[in-house]
Parts: sequence; C-alpha cells; structure tokens
Amino acid sequence: MKVVILCGGQGTRFWPASRSSKPKQFLQINGQKSLLQSTYERLHPLIEQNNIFFVCKPQYAEQVIEQIPGITEEQIILEPSGRNTAASIGLSAYYLQKRFGNEVMAVLPADHMIDDRDAFQDALNSAEKIANNNYLVTFGIKPTRAETGYGYIEKGEKIKGCSNHEVFQVSTFREKPDKKEARKFLNSGRFYWNTGIFVWKISMILREIKLYQPKLDSVLHRITASQDWNISKDLFEKLENVSIDYAVMEKSHRVAMIPAGFKWDDLGDWLSMFKHLAGDADGNHGNTTMVAVSSQDCLGYSTSGRTIALLGIDDLVVVDGDDVLLVCHKDRVQEVNNILDVIDPKHL
Repeated sequence: MKVVILCGGQGTRFWPASRSSKPKQFLQINGQKSLLQSTYERLHPLIEQNNIFFVCKPQYAEQVIEQIPGITEEQIILEPSGRNTAASIGLSAYYLQKRFGNEVMAVLPADHMIDDRDAFQDALNSAEKIANNNYLVTFGIKPTRAETGYGYIEKGEKIKGCSNHEVFQVSTFREKPDKKEARKFLNSGRFYWNTGIFVWKISMILREIKLYQPKLDSVLHRITASQDWNISKDLFEKLENVSIDYAVMEKSHRVAMIPAGFKWDDLGDWLSMFKHLAGDADGNHGNTTMVAVSSQDCLGYSTSGRTIALLGIDDLVVVDGDDVLLVCHKDRVQEVNNILDVIDPKHL
C-alpha cells in the first residue's frame, strides 16, 4: 500500500496560531510532536517509510523535509497551488500510477488526531482488502454528540465477504448540519462522522474522477505529462476549487464505509481544542498557565507560553499569537475566516 498525506492546507480556522508561513499541520498543537509528525508516525511499522508520500504546495516542501527526517524529494508531490482535495488527490493518484502502476493508495489528512494506533492500522489493513474488491473505502466514526462541525455519512446495506470488519455501502454524504439536523443524525443510528480518510486502488479513483469530473481528469493528465512547471501552475490554478467528497464520493456507486474503532478528531477549529487541553473546575481550558477569576467555559491558547488571565468572562476563545490576539465567542469560531478577509495581510 502507498500512503499519501495531504499537508498543503493553511488551517485558517486555527488562525492566529496557524499562519500561511507555518500552518497548523506543522505546529505542536498539543504535545511535543507536530500534527504532521504524529500522522506519519501513526503509520509505523505497518507502512515502510519509502511508501509514504506527501502532497503540498512548494512553499511547504522544506518544512515537510525538516519534520520527517529520511524522506527524499521524490516522496513530495508538489501541487502548484491550493485547489482543494479533488485536485490534490487526483494529482497524487496520477503521480503514483506513473511510478508504481495500479497499487492500493490510502489518503490521510495531516492534521487529525487519532488515539489508538493499533485500531487505526487494523482498519487500514481491512480497507486495503475491501479496496482490492474495487471499492472506494472511507472510515466513519460513530457520533457521540450532535456535532455541527463535521460532515456525515449515512450507511446503506451491509457488504459481505470483503473483510473481517463490518462494511457498509454508503447511502449518502451529508454536509455539516445545523443543530436540529445533527440531533436527527445522532438519534437515527444510521449516520457516522466523515473522517476524510480514504483507501482505494489507483485505477479506481482515476476511473471515477474521469467519469464524474472529466475536465479535472483532462487537466491532471496534461499536468502529469508536462515538464514545464509554469504551464502546470497555470493549468492547476484554473481548476475548480472542490473537495473529493463533492467531486467524486457523493456521486460514485462504489463507495464503502468501515465503522472505525479508533478515537478521532479532525481539529476543525478552536472549539475542538477544549477536549484536548487541560481544564479547571469552571470549564476553562488552555495550553498555558490560565488565571481565571469569575470566568467559565473559556479557551486560552498561547504560541509563546505567555500566561492568559481572564476576569468576569464566559464562553470566549482567546488565542495569543506571535503578533496578533484573537478574542471571539466560542460559538463563532468557524467564522474566523471573516477576519482574514479584512485584516492586514502581514498577519495572515
């Protein structure tokens, strides 16, 4: 199995800790290792180092090499610009096909947290077997709350004879719901959180891209054949900015889901950090010394380790960045991008 780690995103909802020069996958968000390093090490010893590849924009290649000692430049797949996961995954599939033929390929985001490495590797092994039966395989997480920050997968009929794990056809993919719809998903027992982790044969994903996104396939084919970086960049930037879920997975009739047995968090925004950082009796959590007086249910995060003091406030997120301070209500953390649209570019 070949594994591609997607590490080209900018993590804008983790601003101002995550910046364009060093996005969140390269940060030690919670612990001594970066999210990228944790994702990479989670694969060992199941996947050998030379079978792991990284897709990113050119400006991040040096950081990948610095954080993952021993990898070669051939293991870094450069995407000319950020055009979402359909383009980056398609480009990676063409790259691997050119080098290795029709192998099984796993795709992992670089910025997720997964607690149980053994369970994760067991699920990867099962997914490889299912992928060899010409399915596009994804992992679903049984929801524990009415979460509005995740996409959902609705399970269909059980697929038999492919694996020792339970495997289901995917009935529908659903976008991030509102609170009312999320409660319905939770209570139905049919819906799982969408992890964005995929396993498939290279030939299968390229076949489905060609079937459902012929323009994307044509451009990727031209980019793969081109030796001119400037031409490739120009072609890539004209691609539609679309996720692999929307471009292919929601349309394909060959999608299978494994209900995963590991704990997972996609760290989509600052609100997700509450459960990963130490807290006090009043529900205040932080990665640094927190002095909280008459304050409840706040999050404090400092990139420098500076003490954060709170007085008489509730339900706020306070992020002390290198050169900018973010203060917002915890119910609006997914709107951080609105600040990035208007702030001085030097703070991006």
